[in-house]
Amino acid sequence: MAKRIDPAGYVVKCNEIIKRLTIRALSELGEQCVTKIRDRAGDKSWYDQTGNLRSSVGYIVLYDGEEAQRGGFMPTSAPEGNGSKGKQEGQNYLEETAKTVAESSDFSLVVVAGMNYAGVVEAMDNKDVLASAELWARGKWPEVERKLKTKIEEEIDKLEIF
Repeated sequence: MAKRIDPAGYVVKCNEIIKRLTIRALSELGEQCVTKIRDRAGDKSWYDQTGNLRSSVGYIVLYDGEEAQRGGFMPTSAPEGNGSKGKQEGQNYLEETAKTVAESSDFSLVVVAGMNYAGVVEAMDNKDVLASAELWARGKWPEVERKLKTKIEEEIDKLEIF
């Protein structure tokens, strides 16, 4: 008895692989960005007063405008606080920002520092909040994309069309 070919099922499986692996790759890049932003000494970034700015750092991965993964927003202790306000402000800002990019593409990675004074901190005394992480991520993307493509091809090659 001959096997029946199922091209539609094959395409669905290919799309699932692409979606799963792309979300994973973008999430890993988002986590790395959050770490690069948060885990620097004060002389390399800024000195915490309340912990709110570091706590407001996080990311979201969107797929077709919907949340696929989220991370960051870890409270940070500081001399004058525990960062709880920053965590909430960061999540709120991320929600607002995600709405503006949700329609722009199939996949999106958004990284934020959600305190309203993040830009001021970055502008004064050459302090770095998001700028270096964005440049790093843009430079890292070709490598991530190359590895992602290879992984997708490997998983698709394992599929059977029957």
